[in-house]
Amino acid sequence: MIERKSWGAVEVEGNSGRNGAPVRRDWERAEPGELCALPFADLPFHGQTVHRDIFDPNHVESASLLSVKTGGCPEDCAYCGKSVHYDTGLKATRLMDRADVVAAAQHAKAAGATRFCMAAAWRSPKDRDLDQACDTIAAIKRVVMETCGTLGMLTPKQAARLADAEQRGLRLGCQTNRGAARKRSA
Repeated sequence: MIERKSWGAVEVEGNSGRNGAPVRRDWERAEPGELCALPFADLPFHGQTVHRDIFDPNHVESASLLSVKTGGCPEDCAYCGKSVHYDTGLKATRLMDRADVVAAAQHAKAAGATRFCMAAAWRSPKDRDLDQACDTIAAIKRVVMETCGTLGMLTPKQAARLADAEQRGLRLGCQTNRGAARKRSA
């Protein structure tokens, strides 16, 4: 059994929890496997213990999600209504204007959201779309909100640009339907 005290941590400047507990960055290769080998009921207990060391245990983050570009995505993800492969009744739209997205972020903040998430229906952004996304992220940061997004597959250069714009979270959102992929390649 893993003892809590053996989960030591390495101090990383600016990476400590609410009680000053440092975030763990020094995992040995075998340790994740040891955690997975614990009895099932112990896993949520240990997870909650670590969570409470780092975060306020009674705070729930409230986020707002906006589709900044709907429909027209060439990917066949099978679960996503934004794909051109399915008749969902959604009308494809262009990337929303920055002012409209910022207004939505302001509305979300007024409603209590602390994070504003943007989703775009495309396989990967064109540079002009990324320019607009970075400008929008900067404008939302001025509203004092954290941002995240599902913006498709990014090149390393595009990911670095989003990081420079202080985009905090990214979801790739490109989980192509394997059955459909096999049919296309056959």
